[in-house]
This record gives sequence, C-alpha cells and structure tokens, in this order.
Amino acid sequence: MKPTILKAAVLALAGTLFAATAAPALATSSLAVPMSAHAPSIDPNDDGTSFDPAAVAHLTWDAGASRAADEETTTRFSTDGRYLYVRFDATQNKERVVSAKPIGSGDSVWLEVAGNNGQSYKFVASPDGTSEAVASSGTAPAFDAHGAVNDGGYTVTMKIPLASLPSAGAGTPLNVQVGRTIHASNEQLVWSHDGNVATAGTMTLPASVGSI
Repeated sequence: MKPTILKAAVLALAGTLFAATAAPALATSSLAVPMSAHAPSIDPNDDGTSFDPAAVAHLTWDAGASRAADEETTTRFSTDGRYLYVRFDATQNKERVVSAKPIGSGDSVWLEVAGNNGQSYKFVASPDGTSEAVASSGTAPAFDAHGAVNDGGYTVTMKIPLASLPSAGAGTPLNVQVGRTIHASNEQLVWSHDGNVATAGTMTLPASVGSI
C-alpha cells in the first residue's frame, strides 16, 4: 500500500476526531509505562498475562457519535527499556471483524505519539496484523505488529523501538492518543478527551530507559 493512501486515510480520521466537541468535560488522561524485567509476549493468541506490569488505557469515547463507546477496547503498555510494547484487546460482537487493504478501509487500531519538537508518528494496524506507520514529516519508523481474530473480537500487538519515538528525555511526558475504528458502524473510539478529543493524553517512560 502506498504511504500517501494511508496518510490520507489517517488525516481524514484525525479531521473527524478534531471536529468532535460534544464530549463531557473529563480530566486529560495520563499513562506511566512500567519497566518490565522481561519483554511481554507479542503473540496475539496469548492470554495477555505477560503484560504485567502494564499501564492500561480504556477507549471509552465514540468520537464519531459523541457518546460513550458501547464496545470495550483495553490497551496495555509495557517496556523493557528498548521497545514499547502495546497490546489491544478489542471486543467486537455486533459487527463482523474486517481486515481490509488499504488500512483504514476496514477495522483498525492505532497509537499516535508526539514529542515536544512537533514531530509525531501514528502506528496503525488491522486485526490481522497488517500495519503501517505515518510521520507528520520525514520517514515513518518501522515497527512490528501482529493480530488475531477470536470469537469475541480481536487482539493486536505492537513492538515499537524506543529510539524511533519523538525525542524526549526519560521521565518527560510524550503526547499520546490511542484509537480504534469499527468500520461497519463508523465508530471512532478514543482514549483521551477532556471536552475536545483532539486533546491528547500523556505517556511517561521510566527514568531507567535513558534519553530516547
């Protein structure tokens, strides 16, 4: 898939999110990613217990309909000091799970990370693990993604090199937003919002990670 096609799809989604202003006033969300002695499993068929300890984000707001999400998405974050590990467990009982190309034309989950230098990356994956990254400028970094569909929805895992994230000292928060698209219903689920879902939350990495 051409990066320009995915970038157009991601920008269209961002436009939808930035236009939603009817969310209730909530505190901006934050994540403190814990250090793990061992890298968690990125096999989406595992039960997820290896993501312990983990920071947890729930995607509770449907930005497209400006209402609470009615299907659950739990996202877990962990690091071993070299990589950021992310696991999405998405419940999807009302609609058929669809992995389609280009990404953005089916179901998908994503993580957007922005540094204080204005650089941002969006890491996007379909339920089958097909993935792509988009950069606000320059070249998007490579990352690993895996996916598996189950009876109640699907799981996607990501393994992102910390060196590829926007520059920030350890202990300094990065701006992050976590999201999911349910293609059949056009639901756009997000994690962080405080009356305007364009307001990202923050993610802080352990001080022992060092400068990234």
